[in-house]
Amino acid sequence: MRLSLSKVCKALSAGLSALLGAGLVSACSNDGKVAGGTEAESTFALQVQLADGSPAPKARIRMLPGDFLSDGEISAEWVESDADGFVEMAAEPGAYAVEVRNVRDSRASGAVLKFTLDSNDSRIDTVRLGELSSIEGFVFLGSEAPVIRVVGLDRFVVPDSSGHFVIDSLPAGIFDIHVADAAEKNSATLSFVPGDTLYVDCTDPESEIKVFKNREPVASKYPGKDWSEHDALLAQMEGYAVGTLGAAGITDTLGNISRADGEICVVTTTDDYLIVEDTTDVDSAGNAKTSAVIAPGSLRDCAYREGPTWILFEKSGTYNLQSPLRLKNDKTFDGRGRDVRFAGMGILTETSSNLIFENITFTAPAITVLDTSSRRALSIHNRSHHVWVDHCTFEEYPLVELDVKRGSHNVTISWSRFENAQTGVLFGLSGDIIKDTAQSLTVHHSYFAGLSRDGVLSHGGVLHAYSNFFDGVELSGVVCSDSARCLVESNVFNNEMAVTLYRWYNEDGSPVDSTVGFVAMKDNLFTAGGKPVDGDALGYKPDYEYGVDFADADNAWIVRTDSGAQ
Repeated sequence: MRLSLSKVCKALSAGLSALLGAGLVSACSNDGKVAGGTEAESTFALQVQLADGSPAPKARIRMLPGDFLSDGEISAEWVESDADGFVEMAAEPGAYAVEVRNVRDSRASGAVLKFTLDSNDSRIDTVRLGELSSIEGFVFLGSEAPVIRVVGLDRFVVPDSSGHFVIDSLPAGIFDIHVADAAEKNSATLSFVPGDTLYVDCTDPESEIKVFKNREPVASKYPGKDWSEHDALLAQMEGYAVGTLGAAGITDTLGNISRADGEICVVTTTDDYLIVEDTTDVDSAGNAKTSAVIAPGSLRDCAYREGPTWILFEKSGTYNLQSPLRLKNDKTFDGRGRDVRFAGMGILTETSSNLIFENITFTAPAITVLDTSSRRALSIHNRSHHVWVDHCTFEEYPLVELDVKRGSHNVTISWSRFENAQTGVLFGLSGDIIKDTAQSLTVHHSYFAGLSRDGVLSHGGVLHAYSNFFDGVELSGVVCSDSARCLVESNVFNNEMAVTLYRWYNEDGSPVDSTVGFVAMKDNLFTAGGKPVDGDALGYKPDYEYGVDFADADNAWIVRTDSGAQ
């Protein structure tokens, strides 16, 4: 739906989604007299009922004009229903919104009823209480922080510095959400139906309103040992990882990948190692010697298989790695249709190639101290190549969640989430350790939020970042340093610093020229004060075909909701 208006906020992004509980409002009109009413005034009588239809005594009721917009001050007192759930009010003719709240056994419920009173009208209505929930969303902030209000209800909300807001204690219903900047120079009123998604972008006062409906949730399906499902997965690959076959290919001694028949290994246990006793080796006290062996049917058991292996998971669960999992070539880790979580010591590649990680959540690291010894969730090292990380979630790590370095190349990260760390993706090592021009990385349609430093930190090599959403990253969305060449296109940056070109700055704030990178920026959207950086990345352009989505709020919401493990 589009509503074109001049000088209004642009309702585009920030994802306003509601998870409203079920409620029921029923009403009937009565042309007869209501006790206590007169022919000279309009009266309104209401019975409040609990969800089961029984009366709700001492429920709280407040009636406001239907076009009411709160100014943050209390505007109307609550009245209570009597022992039979009834309340009666007199009012001038006009449109009204009645909000009802009730607390019973420490549980709150509510309802909203909208109606019009005619002159000399007497009206009796019944309202049935339902569960309460909230509308939670984000706005892209402009120079003035907007105010979010619900038309007809006493709700006045100012988003926080990241644009996040919550309108709480709402029952099921249809609400008009009013958005205005702090000075009320520009405003827009948008009809909101539970289940819709509303995007609000107040960065451009000269624009139009757009309302986007919620996309149907896309849940992954268990492939069920069907190799055609593996081929269908490969068909979705873009970027530098194209040519990766995972379990459907084999890598030769020269690093070339060709088609091959792989085996299927189903992970059947969340155990990692088992402790076994050797009864032939007993000490003087009668204690048998023990050793740790890889648990049969474990993640480690499947990962250490020789040859191409498609690793599936019999059940959802957390697979806790008691030591780093060092990978062999030609593997597909496929968590589709399951809630598969890798925890513990993380995964390492050592000149390992032709790898796919699909629909995996990396969580709960074994090392949580904030120092350089902390393991990454996934480390792609030492000239590893053709690695695809797709629809993975990186929940929390102390420093870096995923790194690609030491000559690793032809890596793609797509439709993944990076949250709650210092840096989401580290690409390469700093230039004073190693100068690497061979490494290559594509990052597309991924979501970066809750990071105390950077989204993607690149040192050298070539980086192509497109159609990502950097949402409130504290320092830079992308760092392009140490002679890295970076093409940054069609991303949404909801943070003050979109791209940084230097790794080091002097005490006086001047950049250290030896740490500079080279960037080309194209068709990005800046919603929180960020701005483009001039440059042509020394002529860098990727040599593959790819699909870029237009950088707007619709795409930002799609990335935010559809990225990560499904």
